[in-house]
Amino acid sequence: MFKPPVAWDQPVYQNEIELMTELPSESQPAQPNSKTGFLQWLLVALVLITALSLLAVHLPERLKLLLVYAVVYGLIAGGALTTLAVKFGLTINSKLTLTLVCLIIFGQSLVLYLSHDRYKAATLKQFKADRTSMVIDRMFSTGEPPEDPQARKEYEQVFKQFQAAKTERKETEERLLQISSYLQHRISPVAKLNDPWPHLFWLLELILCCLTAIWASRQVTQSDSETASPKR
Repeated sequence: MFKPPVAWDQPVYQNEIELMTELPSESQPAQPNSKTGFLQWLLVALVLITALSLLAVHLPERLKLLLVYAVVYGLIAGGALTTLAVKFGLTINSKLTLTLVCLIIFGQSLVLYLSHDRYKAATLKQFKADRTSMVIDRMFSTGEPPEDPQARKEYEQVFKQFQAAKTERKETEERLLQISSYLQHRISPVAKLNDPWPHLFWLLELILCCLTAIWASRQVTQSDSETASPKR
């Protein structure tokens, strides 16, 4: 004779059902990064990367070694921002790593902008300190050309030479204020290179900085995983 299946309300099946409903909550992986937590981390990370860039700009020149300067920046930024992400409970995935790289690029661009701004200020100060051009210009503007034809001709020749020198000085000043001039100035202690090599060298430093930041981020993630593994 056919026997109906055991009722689901029997104690044995009830215990199994309760166990099945409890297991996923204990064994399921950590929840993905919440939008709020990510935005909070991003805001604090922007503040930290800006502060680090300001500190890097105002370091003594003897500490701003080429390539080494970018590597140290990447190590500090990558390690600090990843540690901050772990504190916020974020998962270090490809999205966060890409955001980290964007922050590093922003920080290095800020360092370049602020360093160039300081270079421009120093260059303009040097040009303003040289008052020779101003004195000669005032002399020509207030004086009158001589009446003697030969002396007047010489006067006009000197005036043309002065105007040409003045124009050349203005062009030199504008050229020195460009960012390409600053990049040439950065590598001048090592080599005298013209465009586009100073730009390519800075791009190399930027790539190296991003790579070291990713390496530092992975080291922090690995260390955090090893620390958390005994607790599981």
